[in-house]
Amino acid sequence: MLVIVNSGVLFCIYIIGCICYLIYYALGLYQINPFIRIKPLTPTEKIFLSTTFPIYLKLPPILKEKCDQRISWFRSRKKMVFYGEVKNDNELKLLLSASAVLMTLGLKHFKMTRSVLRIIIYPSKYYSRINKRHHLGEYNPRLKAVIFSAETVLKGFRIPDDNINLAIHEFGHALSFEMMKKSAWEARRFRVGMRKIKMLFTQEGFREKMASSEYFRAYGLTNLQEFFAVAVENYVETPNDFLHNFPELYAILQRMLNFDFHQTLIRNPTKIKL
Repeated sequence: MLVIVNSGVLFCIYIIGCICYLIYYALGLYQINPFIRIKPLTPTEKIFLSTTFPIYLKLPPILKEKCDQRISWFRSRKKMVFYGEVKNDNELKLLLSASAVLMTLGLKHFKMTRSVLRIIIYPSKYYSRINKRHHLGEYNPRLKAVIFSAETVLKGFRIPDDNINLAIHEFGHALSFEMMKKSAWEARRFRVGMRKIKMLFTQEGFREKMASSEYFRAYGLTNLQEFFAVAVENYVETPNDFLHNFPELYAILQRMLNFDFHQTLIRNPTKIKL
């Protein structure tokens, strides 16, 4: 009789343990786990950001504080998985988190909880079983995963104004997917901007200007989604040139992201919360 009772108790404990684990896993998966401590940025990490992201240095104090808080949240809450022998994993976590945050600094909803559940990092070029080819980076909306080659991510920060940044590019895809699923005002504003970009992108004169100026790399002509991701790279890295060469498109992106990278301005910055 005692054995039967003990077995029943152990079984109940096992079931409760499984339920608790599933709840803990789900909270972590959707970035709402209150038990995961958000580690603030260290002074050394802030110096690193200042030398890596020129825009970070120009942020006014109120925006820099919110930027730091968001980077800390993103780095602590997003599940980052490293495959293979990836070096500089802490540096990569900081770079990827800062890239996603700076791109969305003007948005109230920056966490991309619907579009990014996992960030996967390989040492270099990797083989995608889904697309059956090698990649340097990709966004997979079905798996809600952003996948990177660590080598290419780091390369994207060596020259801060060459308009080639894999981290910004792939997070641009993820942001676009995120905004297509939401009903919030800023998401509707974003979709209006995408429709305007589509109109520009389909105009023969605009495409000819793109090709002749050579400001946007040719890959941006692939399709609308790739053009948006490429345009965001340029918007973040060389806002002055962007504004000078393509003022209409610049104004559309500024409205979509609610952030002017040329003047480091946000409308109503006090309303931009963590």
